[in-house]
Amino acid sequence: MPLKRLIQQSLGVLRTLPGRLFLLSAGLLIVIGTFQATAGLLQSVDIFRKVVVLAFLVSVAWMLWQQIIRTQRQWLWAVRRKLILSYVFFGVFPVGLIMVFVLVASSLLYRTTAAYLFQTGYQRLIDDVGLIAETTAAEIGQNPESAREVMSRKIGNRQSTLPAMSLAMLRRTGPNTFEVTSVGPWRHAPAPTTMPAWFADHPEGFRGSLGILKEGATDRKLVIRSAMASADGQEFVIVDVPVDTGLASRIHDLTGTNIDGITFGSGNGQARDTVSASEQRSFVNFSRTVALMDFTDWTTGVVGRVSVGLEAPVGRLYDRMGSSGSVNGQPLTSGILKAILLVLAGLFLIIQFSAFIGGVTLARRITSAIYHLFYGTARIGQGDFTHRIPIGSNDQLGDLAGSFNNMSASIEHLRHIERDKLRLDEELQIARRIQRSLLPNSVPQIAGLCIADLCEPAMEVGGDYYDFFQLGPRQLGVLVADVSGKGTSAALYMAELKGLMLALSRTHRSPRALLVELNDLLADHLDNRSFITMTYAVIDLQAGTLTCARAGHTPLLVVSGGESEVIIPDGMVLGLRLPGAGKRFGELLEEYTRPVKVGDVIVLYTDGITEAMNPEGDLFGDAALSHVVTAHHDLDSAGIRERILRDVRAFVGAAEPHDDMTMVVLKLKGAA
Repeated sequence: MPLKRLIQQSLGVLRTLPGRLFLLSAGLLIVIGTFQATAGLLQSVDIFRKVVVLAFLVSVAWMLWQQIIRTQRQWLWAVRRKLILSYVFFGVFPVGLIMVFVLVASSLLYRTTAAYLFQTGYQRLIDDVGLIAETTAAEIGQNPESAREVMSRKIGNRQSTLPAMSLAMLRRTGPNTFEVTSVGPWRHAPAPTTMPAWFADHPEGFRGSLGILKEGATDRKLVIRSAMASADGQEFVIVDVPVDTGLASRIHDLTGTNIDGITFGSGNGQARDTVSASEQRSFVNFSRTVALMDFTDWTTGVVGRVSVGLEAPVGRLYDRMGSSGSVNGQPLTSGILKAILLVLAGLFLIIQFSAFIGGVTLARRITSAIYHLFYGTARIGQGDFTHRIPIGSNDQLGDLAGSFNNMSASIEHLRHIERDKLRLDEELQIARRIQRSLLPNSVPQIAGLCIADLCEPAMEVGGDYYDFFQLGPRQLGVLVADVSGKGTSAALYMAELKGLMLALSRTHRSPRALLVELNDLLADHLDNRSFITMTYAVIDLQAGTLTCARAGHTPLLVVSGGESEVIIPDGMVLGLRLPGAGKRFGELLEEYTRPVKVGDVIVLYTDGITEAMNPEGDLFGDAALSHVVTAHHDLDSAGIRERILRDVRAFVGAAEPHDDMTMVVLKLKGAA
């Protein structure tokens, strides 16, 4: 699969403009190379080949640049690669630049030193040749007849050091005629027969190099020549020493450099003479170099430039410059230098390698911490809040890992809280369904009685409970209760209370007797922290009476003939599990009976109505409730309920409800 993807990427690159240029230029280069190998190329075709090569290089560089741009984001996505790349930029590149600088400076120093040593030795030979010419001219000037003898003696004295030296004496016989006497081989060129006109401007003589072009030859020869006039100016002594193999060996003995080739530059083009190297030689740094010198055209006196190729290994130069002895035939200074250089190079490599390893290790530590953070966030994204990051360092990354672990623990704790909340919400939904099932679905329909009910829990599940019990054709039992606590426990207690009331309401017509027996039953089932407040009233329309008992609940409100009455019979709460509470309950519980007639309004309610609180903390109160019912007693029960609810909400305003609101409004009306 990776090979297939690589092939697809390569084909995609070749379809681009630089890819097409690459294919075209590569094809043309193959065709041109085939013709060049078989038949050769014309000059115009060679120019075209250079253009094609340039296009090929441009296409390759273009494709490489596109590939770098394409892979830059992917390669630099990892932080570790960025850190290593930054180390390369700040650590390796400067060292590389320094090494390049040292290499270039060393190369320049080597070339300068090699050229200086060669030119020093060469100038020493020029000075020797000049001294020979000067002494020879002085001796001949004293005794012109002994010229040949003097020149022969000079050649014999220098036969071992300058075997190719040649001497000539030119005695003036006319304005432009000379008598020539020559001694020596004169293989490099014939002995001069005349003195050039420009020599008259050099009364001190001439010492230097000549570029002599032998008749019939195409290459110039480099020759050391010294020309000196006698004291009377009638004789001229010329000493020539050609730069050949023997002189090159002499120069090597003096300077440690070998002449590797000589190239002349002049107005007539270049001519080349090689002494010990082939025409095609390669340049090796710190082994070969070039020395530039001046040469003179003997005929015209024009000065040109000659470049002398030198074969001069740096070790040999150093031995020549600073040799102070040897051990076992090896120059001592060269061995010490090599040893020092090797030690320094080894130390440099060790330091650089150690720095690189240290940089990579540091980058690995940093990126490992970042990777652990990345992996940890991925695990959290997958819902695993138990994952913890190892703290491997006592720095900011370690503190960050610790903070991440604390965050994970906090999120895990919040998840537990969320799960508990969801569980509680589910329980509240169950309790709400239970509570809704316990409340009446509709009010009973009894001739002569209009009923309106209301139950608004402050939260999901409230503790308020109301119910109706049909005791006879014209009798109705009404219950309003408030169970302490909230949630599922309150709903279950309400369910238990409903079951008991359904059973007891059929056997007891007296509210007091019912509550006494109900208390006895509940006291064994409620926990120590739970209790129930309740008001139970029996309305007998046939007898025209209202009988009620109150077990620690809110008062009962009756409005008759436009006058309100708050009924508060004695009684304590149901279900208290205290010593003697059952006996005390029966002693305190009072049953209240009063007559009722058509038009009377009876309101049973919980403390959520009268204890409704506004933002200032004031309570709505029983007096306000009595006022509302009295003011609107001529409405039906539903209208009275809506007026009460409207006034309570207007009083509370923006304040949050803090308790359930439950009430039952009954109004007596004429018989149907």
